[in-house]
Amino acid sequence: MSTQEELYDVALTHFADNDLDAAVNAFKELIETYPDYIEGYLGLGHAYERLSQYDDAIEAVQKAIEINPNDPLVYTSLSICYQRKGMIQEAEDAMAKSQQIQIENTDKS
Repeated sequence: MSTQEELYDVALTHFADNDLDAAVNAFKELIETYPDYIEGYLGLGHAYERLSQYDDAIEAVQKAIEINPNDPLVYTSLSICYQRKGMIQEAEDAMAKSQQIQIENTDKS
């Protein structure tokens, strides 16, 4: 069985080559094999976002949020998806959440 890093590298290669359908399939294989690997959901979300499949992108990023709701990057990614879909208030709310988490993480340091 491939490691999560190997599967992630394959998916990223497809993404970088702009072979987005292959990237989606590779990210799906990654998260089926390693369902708690947050980067798999974020990558899947970005691939869907590039394919203009915004509902699927939002769903994938929301899975990443379920795994780690204290990661500011997941809310930034969600904000981008909402923005692309024209959901401006939701995009602003998600970005505000990202900034709030960043401030809280800085305060803990």
